[in-house]
Amino acid sequence: MKPAIFLILITSLSGFSQDIEQSFLFANTLYANQQYQEAQETYKRVLFFDKENQYGSRVYRNMANCLYETGSFAEAAYYYDLAYFTHTGDEQIEITLKKASCHLILQEYNLAQIELFNLPEDLSKGYAEQKTFYEAMMAFAIEDFTKAEQLFKQVASDTLVIDQLFRENDKINKLSPKKAKILSIIFPGLGQFYAGDIKNGLNSMILTGGLFYLGLRSAINTSLIDATISVLPWFQRYYSGGFKKAEVIAEAKIKERRFKVFNELLDEVED
Repeated sequence: MKPAIFLILITSLSGFSQDIEQSFLFANTLYANQQYQEAQETYKRVLFFDKENQYGSRVYRNMANCLYETGSFAEAAYYYDLAYFTHTGDEQIEITLKKASCHLILQEYNLAQIELFNLPEDLSKGYAEQKTFYEAMMAFAIEDFTKAEQLFKQVASDTLVIDQLFRENDKINKLSPKKAKILSIIFPGLGQFYAGDIKNGLNSMILTGGLFYLGLRSAINTSLIDATISVLPWFQRYYSGGFKKAEVIAEAKIKERRFKVFNELLDEVED
């Protein structure tokens, strides 16, 4: 490398290292103004040029919060891990709860459970309620509804509403995708009606019914062989597709209704 170029490079790096503190303060300003995307990019530059790791303990937590607020939950969990070891007391508790929240959102329920287990037993009321809230969400997600109901009632102000929502959830649990499939095997469209999808039920009934009628007319007017060759493959395709779709529709309806109940539970607790 030529001496002049080397000198310019050293001067540039030296100048930037002197400006790390300014970059850090600028990132904090962005963070305070809730400009999380810009703040995280500035924090990353600080960490990249912080060769002696002087800023990590002051950056990790804010960096994790920025990533959390912008929806990068996996990366946020990583930085919460780093932040955990640079904080103590209540700050560690808050970081652990945030990391558990990341894992819940990512549907990593085992990891979320591990984080909650790591919390101390003697939590203050606010932290204890937040832990219970996360445990309630996790129990609902893994379909342990009995436990979920008990936990939601511990953190909700109106337990009667919680009881009503779980009775609604009990009705959802009675909906069976297999039953929807069997009903559509017996009579096309019936499984979709059972799942509450009237439009697709009518489509299946009309389409398969029309093909059946067309095949019958073809057999009468021409021959059974002609009807079998020309119509039966189409009838089989839409008939089998209909009862398979009925099962899928029922599964989707269960998820949709359960998601609605879950959101109403969250709204009730937040209220």
